[in-house]
Amino acid sequence: MPVEKAAYKVLIKEGNFEVRFYEPMIIVSTAESDLKGYSGFNKLFNYISGKNQESKKIAMTAPVINQLEGDKKTTAFVMPKAYNLKNIPQPMDSELHLKEIRERKVAALIFSGNINPLKIEQKKQELTAWLSEKQITTAGSFELARYNPPFVPGFIKRNEILVAVIIPAELENSLTPPV
Repeated sequence: MPVEKAAYKVLIKEGNFEVRFYEPMIIVSTAESDLKGYSGFNKLFNYISGKNQESKKIAMTAPVINQLEGDKKTTAFVMPKAYNLKNIPQPMDSELHLKEIRERKVAALIFSGNINPLKIEQKKQELTAWLSEKQITTAGSFELARYNPPFVPGFIKRNEILVAVIIPAELENSLTPPV
C-alpha cells in the first residue's frame, strides 16, 4: 500500500544528487537517543495511531526524518498534506512538537542500504563536495530521510542525506521554476 510522501519538485538532477523545491509541510518531532530511532519513532507512531487529543488515527507518510547535527538529534514524521497547524490533532505527549516547515530548496543525496554513523558521514561529505562543485551554499543542518520500515532488506532501502540550500542567482535563473 503506497504512502503519501513529502511533496517536492526536482530542480537539478545529476545521478543520485538532486536539488529540490519542497512545498510547506507539517512535521511532528521528538528527541531521539540514537540513529536506530526506536525511542523517538515509537512515540511518534503512538501519536499517529491515535494517542493524541482527538484520539484520531493519522496516516503514515514518508520519509521519517532525523536531524543529524549536534547533541540534539530528533526523529520527525511528515504529516499528510491535508493537515495544517490549525486542524492537526494536538499531541498528548509533551515531548512531541508540531512544527510547520516553510517551502524551501533542499539538496539530496539518494543512497540505499542500512545506515550507520560512518556511512552517514561519508554521504554528508559526498553531498558537500557536490554542492561545492556547483557553488551552492548550505543553509541549515543535515538530515537523514528514510523511506522504508526497518524490516526491509538493506539493499532495497531508500535513504537520503538532505540539507537546505541557497542557489546562486546565475544558476537559479537557469532553472525551470517549480509549478
